[in-house]
Amino acid sequence: MVNKFSHLGFKAGSAGLTTIELMIALAVFAIMASLAAPSMQSLVTNYRERTAINQLTGYVRLASSEAITRSAYVSLCGSTDGASCDGDLKEGWLVFEDANGDGVYQSANDTLIRSGTLGMGERYFADANGAETASPLIYGRDGSRRGGDIRWQFCFSAAAKHLRQFSVNAARYLKVEKVAALGCS
Repeated sequence: MVNKFSHLGFKAGSAGLTTIELMIALAVFAIMASLAAPSMQSLVTNYRERTAINQLTGYVRLASSEAITRSAYVSLCGSTDGASCDGDLKEGWLVFEDANGDGVYQSANDTLIRSGTLGMGERYFADANGAETASPLIYGRDGSRRGGDIRWQFCFSAAAKHLRQFSVNAARYLKVEKVAALGCS
């Protein structure tokens, strides 16, 4: 009987790979995977950073549109516990209808619209002055921003080479950019 695969190097009685061939193939695969792992980790971290910033951007836009829709003051503030404003945006935030427009969430008078968190491990935050807490972002009944320009900086690793800078001016123009950094603390 003629082996139709003899030109490929297969013998008539061979059924698969030998143990040595399998071990060599696994070793090559392991080396290739170890070379790809750092770039994959960087890709995942970058994706998480963009997701977190995009989520915060959505909440800022939500606050502006809800102020117009409800014809009421709507505020966004930093919150570590999801129940009160403490200015700590690195943990999470609240968007709420602000009865008196002071930017402080009072559950008896204000209506919580939405809350969110960054949902990542290590992260750092600073406002334009380097403070670790942020003033609330307050929108008037017509959707106009109260207060001056704001700039927040988010960093997602102590060894990061870039941070995300989030800016909103008094005219409600929102800008997110990647800024070079020499680590975050």
